[in-house]
Amino acid sequence: MFRIIGKLFFVFLAFNSFAQDTLPLFVPVKPEKPLMFCSAQKEWIAAVEQREDWVEVKGISNLVIQMPYATFDNFTGHNVYCGIQRAFLHKDGMQKLRWAANSLKKQEPNYKFILFDAGRSNQAQEVLRTAVRGTPWQHFVSSPARGSIHAYGMAVDVGLLNENNELVDMGLPFDSFAFYAGKKGEQQALEQGLLTETQVKNREFLRSIMRQSGWINLPSEWWHFNAAPADSIRAKYTQPLPF
Repeated sequence: MFRIIGKLFFVFLAFNSFAQDTLPLFVPVKPEKPLMFCSAQKEWIAAVEQREDWVEVKGISNLVIQMPYATFDNFTGHNVYCGIQRAFLHKDGMQKLRWAANSLKKQEPNYKFILFDAGRSNQAQEVLRTAVRGTPWQHFVSSPARGSIHAYGMAVDVGLLNENNELVDMGLPFDSFAFYAGKKGEQQALEQGLLTETQVKNREFLRSIMRQSGWINLPSEWWHFNAAPADSIRAKYTQPLPF
């Protein structure tokens, strides 16, 4: 019996270590009864609107707001933002987003940003974390105990739309849990035929535009950018509604 248990434990460890390579399109199990977190989201927005150092994301002509967490069509299966398609950032993050939009307009005037997410409450972060807690993929979602950089209004999740308002192909969708969802897995994915040169070039273009405006890409996610180093953000900024 102990030998069997030992073998099963070894298999679990091996799966935990290599699951990202063997299951690159893992998607968490959706809930039987999807929820809408209306009270929490409205409370957070009310707190944000009282802050002079936070602003709503608007007035950027080449940016479209389309947040999956304001729908049921996201990896949690819940409508985390209660259907409210309003995005907010700290004013410092907003300034850098405007710079990025200006850079994009100069280099690809027919392209637009699509904003998947911006500021996010830690209550919402807990919903996201719960969907993967206890799985080999939980490290993809920051623990609300520490605080996601989204909670400080200093992170954005963005993609690109082309001249036909179609998503520019990044090889994987927003919020993919694949091992090559970010830069650190791209070379291996290229060698395995999981990504094409064009898809990687599209990612590099997005990273270049954002980098020019001071954004820092998260190596595990092509869509996630921080407005400054994470440690300095946590030291300098505060959250509108602590967890």
